[in-house]
Parts: sequence; structure tokens; C-alpha cells
Amino acid sequence: MEKNDINRDRALFSRIAEADEQAFEELFHLYMPQLYKIIFNLVPIEPTVKDLVQEVFLYLWLGRDKLAAVEEPQHWIFRIAYNRTFKHLKQRQLQLGVTGDVPLQTNETEEAVHLSETVRLIREAIAELPQQQQRIYRLNRLTGKKPAEIAAELDISVQAVRNSLTRSAKVIRGYLVNRGIDIPLILLLLYRF
Repeated sequence: MEKNDINRDRALFSRIAEADEQAFEELFHLYMPQLYKIIFNLVPIEPTVKDLVQEVFLYLWLGRDKLAAVEEPQHWIFRIAYNRTFKHLKQRQLQLGVTGDVPLQTNETEEAVHLSETVRLIREAIAELPQQQQRIYRLNRLTGKKPAEIAAELDISVQAVRNSLTRSAKVIRGYLVNRGIDIPLILLLLYRF
């Protein structure tokens, strides 16, 4: 990694530490493709990969107060990705009754609880959306249907679907903010909970 990239990433981390969503979105677009490839090589199941990438960025945002002190942002992001991925693999092993040593670093109890609570609140917020909005949001986020597919299924315009998804994300974000959790809109717009 070049010195310019490290400086860029450190600057982004510092801005994110100050709750700068534009910096977070920039970092997201810089690292999402790389993280997707890395995680997909370990867990070649697309919905799981998307969930794990989302979890990495959610973890990063929720722990943003620590970012200004990070010396090597890229290594920090990749370490989170590997830890989350190996944690997922370990959980899958346990579910399947398979034993074996998968390296897993878990000194993240507090963060895991915070992440779990955030996901619970997001699901709670989704449940409070108006029925049609909730249906559109779930079709998009849970089944992965594209706006055009949803529009055809519900016999509404594609723009109406897009508008509904944006409104839903804003309502969910407001719900979280009212409970002391501030998540960038990009996470709510791009990934599923």
C-alpha cells in the first residue's frame, strides 16, 4: 500500500470518527469490492458474503470513536473482515456438529452485544413501517429482488419502489437515532437486516 493511500485512509478514519457520513460512504466504496472478494473466497455464498461485508462496515461505524488512533486502516478493516468471517465459519461448524480448529479472535463481547442490539432495533423499525413499505423493503432486502422485479410483482412503478426504499431507510435511521444509534444511510440502503 502506498503512503498516499495510507494517508487518505487515515484522513477518512479521522473524519468518520467525527461521524462524517460522506467519509464513511467514500471508505465503503473504496473497500467494499476488496472485502467482498476476500470474504467470498472464504465463504462462497453470496447472501452470507453480503451480510458479512455489511457487518464489517456496521462494526466500523459503531466503533468509530476508536478510528482516529488506527495507524494502518486497511489492515484494521481486513482484520475485522477475517475475524467476522472466521467467527461465522466457527458458528457454522458448531451448527453442523463439526469440530476443528478455526482461528477465531473474540475479545469483542461488548461490540457483539452492541451489534446484536442494533440489528434487533433495525428489525423492530422495519416491523413498524406501513404494510406496503414494509413489504417492499423486505422483498428487496430479504429476497434480494431488484426494484424492477418488485414493481412488476406489486404492479407499481419502479420509481415508487425506489422512493419507498429510500423512505424506509430514512424512517429506520430515524428510529435508530431516537434510540441513540446513528448509522449511515448507505448501510440501510444497500444491505439487508
